[in-house]
Amino acid sequence: MMADFLRRAGFLRAVLMLGTIALVILAPFSGGHMQTSGWPLITTLVAPVSFVLFAFGLGLDMLMTWVFMSGTTGDARRRLVVILRTEAVLLVILLLAWAPFVIALSRVRAG
Repeated sequence: MMADFLRRAGFLRAVLMLGTIALVILAPFSGGHMQTSGWPLITTLVAPVSFVLFAFGLGLDMLMTWVFMSGTTGDARRRLVVILRTEAVLLVILLLAWAPFVIALSRVRAG
């Protein structure tokens, strides 16, 4: 079922959705001090930057899906509605998962 949904969504959307899920999983490990070598480099440098890129990417893809949806009917419209709702849920989950990191970062910046 999941593979069929990702196939119908398209390759780039599937990569965007799977990358978002990976970033949600990495979010709890992003705190602490910055590492510049080894595996901690992924959670302390790559994941926070990717979080911002994926959040904007999801938002832009949602906008384009909504634009394409306005000109379609029938089965194609239902497919785009499912994609739009899925991406909206993923965006909310992504933002909630990274909210503690962003709040901690803003406290460091302000103080």
